[in-house]
Amino acid sequence: RNPYVVVCNHQSFVDMLLISQLPWEMKWMSKQSLFKVPVAGWMLRLAGDVEIRRGDARSALKALRLCQDKLEQKVSVMMFPEGTRSRSGELAEFKDGAFKLAIEAGVPILPMVLNGTYNALTPNSWTFNQVKAELRVLDPIDTSIYSRKEVSLLRQHVQGVIAGELAKMN
Repeated sequence: RNPYVVVCNHQSFVDMLLISQLPWEMKWMSKQSLFKVPVAGWMLRLAGDVEIRRGDARSALKALRLCQDKLEQKVSVMMFPEGTRSRSGELAEFKDGAFKLAIEAGVPILPMVLNGTYNALTPNSWTFNQVKAELRVLDPIDTSIYSRKEVSLLRQHVQGVIAGELAKMN
């Protein structure tokens, strides 16, 4: 049980359905509104996933502390560093939270790349479409060589790795 901060690009709501099929335990950082969805929200809460209110700095700090607790218990945490799913299908700029957490917790980043899910669920509806999607789990990235002042360097490195792999998949 080597804990990781798992990060992945985010194309669609169905990304979570695909990633959750991986054969290891992860706790998800998910937006507050998902916890309010009947059945799905109940499952998030029962699983011990971490709730975050977008745009609320206090909520973000609390969520990162809860994620650090999970990592100390040798449980990986899963985050979409773009903060939300892509509205264009293109990779958006990553936020610092996942990378700051990994450095402070002293755990590696486990990057993953998803391709093909953007059209699986039509934006702003619940219409599912048949697509061919691929998920690649990449090699872990050691964070021990980064200091707390180098969060942006780690973020840029991981975003570059994910962008490069995504380009190969297209």
